[in-house]
Amino acid sequence: MGRVIILGGGYAGLHAFAGLRARLGRQMDDGEIEVTLISRDPYHTYHGWTGEVLSGRLAVERTLTPIAPMLHEHFLQAEVSGVDLVGRVVRVRTAEGENRVLAFDQLLFATGSKDPFDRLPGLAEHGWCVKDSRDMQKLVGRLEALETQPAAVCSVAIIGGGMAGVETASALALRFRERGVTQIAVHLVASGDCLLGGLRPDFTSIAQHATAVLEGQGIQVHYGRRVARIAEERIVFADGTSLLSDLTVAAAGIVFDGLPGADALPRSQTGQLRVDSNLQVFGQPGIWAAGDIAAVRHPATGEPCPTNALWAMKQGDCVGRNMARAIEGKPARGFGFKGLGQAAGLAGGGGISELFRLQFTGRPAWLLRILFFAWFMPSRAKGFGIVRDLLAQWAASALLRRPVPARPISAQIGNLASGSLSLERVTRP
Repeated sequence: MGRVIILGGGYAGLHAFAGLRARLGRQMDDGEIEVTLISRDPYHTYHGWTGEVLSGRLAVERTLTPIAPMLHEHFLQAEVSGVDLVGRVVRVRTAEGENRVLAFDQLLFATGSKDPFDRLPGLAEHGWCVKDSRDMQKLVGRLEALETQPAAVCSVAIIGGGMAGVETASALALRFRERGVTQIAVHLVASGDCLLGGLRPDFTSIAQHATAVLEGQGIQVHYGRRVARIAEERIVFADGTSLLSDLTVAAAGIVFDGLPGADALPRSQTGQLRVDSNLQVFGQPGIWAAGDIAAVRHPATGEPCPTNALWAMKQGDCVGRNMARAIEGKPARGFGFKGLGQAAGLAGGGGISELFRLQFTGRPAWLLRILFFAWFMPSRAKGFGIVRDLLAQWAASALLRRPVPARPISAQIGNLASGSLSLERVTRP
């Protein structure tokens, strides 16, 4: 029972590792228990700062935290090629091209989610997404190119009327305004009859505030429009009508990867792994799942838990403790987190926040959000460095009444894993 493998270096995976170390640190240090976290990327991507990156407040690399310095010998950068649940092994190909087979007694699926490139026709060829840091960097490069084009009119469209779509639209509109690019029109496409439907009716006040902010920025919102496909220079709706768009960003919907050998595991209708209240995959002793990939029931309502960073962290905490308890021969304990709050950044240092069902808007909401996000970054020092810089930018902008741009991202993102990875800015043709 002493060999643990964690698949995924996101929120759930890192928090599960921390939970294991908190209970079994001495045994791990003595080599009695082997814990290995496997991730394709050498860094953790923190998605909470997407609005700041798109608006130009932060460079992409500020959202990345190298994993190796945190986990040391417990980290393996590799691509998982398959799992054998009967033989209890995971097959991987390392960053150096070596094929390896790793045995396990406890296995955690914390592989998260990805953008719906296969589900929305044309997204892979003509659209842009922001979950992957590589895609984010390419998008920022494309935005910089748009800002220098001499075209008289340019149109940017964001698909999604939820938190991510609202934050993305507001950030892009702010970016263009501060750079004096007045010819770019920003459109937000929502399938529902209002924005932020997930906040209503409990938090209608902050949903309406966000809607008013977007309208004040001049963002054109298209309600009740379902996207059928993304073409080269337009969005095509289900009713056959279309919207011209030189750049289309999808900020709605996620999908879940499968792994060879794990096809027999029970999945929900959405494709997530079905787990019990302890986060163990149904009918699979020693096999666990947490984060976006797991279909976790809310302990109070019985409804599916949200798929966002905070819930992934709390599920990681729970499953890490439960794997440790399994190794110790103790019974698992159920997932009991019932929620804390949610937030989105808006233009000009504003935002909306809900904390313990209390609603905040404007500057207080913005400050709550950045402090909250900084606290939950894998590196607290890095998180509060971002807070310091954002506060300094806001203060300078307020005093001088002009934007303070973030450091340009034209430099490569290197040295994240002893020089093993470099992300170069690339603009898709």
